[in-house]
Amino acid sequence: MTRHYINNELVHWTGRTASERDAFSALSAICDENILRLTFCPRYVQSKFKPNSSMVCFTDVPLKHSKEHCSKFGRFGIAFKKKNMINYDANPVFYTTATHLERIKKVEELAADLYEHYRDREWKEDFERYQFTDEQFLALHETTEFTQEYSYKNSDEANYLTYYQREWRLTFNSFPFAGGNKPHEPGTSCFYHRNGRSYQIFKFSPNDVEYLIVPLRYFLRARKLAKKLPCKVKIYEFSVGT
Repeated sequence: MTRHYINNELVHWTGRTASERDAFSALSAICDENILRLTFCPRYVQSKFKPNSSMVCFTDVPLKHSKEHCSKFGRFGIAFKKKNMINYDANPVFYTTATHLERIKKVEELAADLYEHYRDREWKEDFERYQFTDEQFLALHETTEFTQEYSYKNSDEANYLTYYQREWRLTFNSFPFAGGNKPHEPGTSCFYHRNGRSYQIFKFSPNDVEYLIVPLRYFLRARKLAKKLPCKVKIYEFSVGT
């Protein structure tokens, strides 16, 4: 069913602070290699486990309502089938008010303190009422990676930078790691080395891509990229409201 208030695909926009040439170069690399590079982003819920989370972000803002979004995040995009991304554990961001965010922080602080206390103990009794596992503690941590504060600063700009982005995320902890001799298959992460630097990346399948979207003057170049996937190409000027 088509609903006009959300996009049926999750779009990853490129070129946030780059020139059009660099933005298209980034899109080309994504299409050629079938990988998305993850970046470390500050988390609103700070933690003794990790203060930052490695992630890649998407939006389900409909294209016809994306002009404001694209003014901040670029006009070159790759759209993924939402169902496929959900199967990879993509998750919509949980927007919460500042008051509730403080409560979540206290819960995570409590979990971190319990984890340190439990881990450092030299002995444990089998009959103790609570037996916590590393997986239980880390599960709480991973759920907070999808938390973002909704702004109540009486500013359209402040609100846009949070809630109006309609953000979805894939985080490094949300999919299997293709380390060692494991093949780097779609739906898995690994480390990628280029020019002396190491990056965390996520691999997708060409079948996960629904379309590319680029400005009109990049249409022919985008068609060459689309043939490799294969997928459709949409023109920014015709698809995004002006």
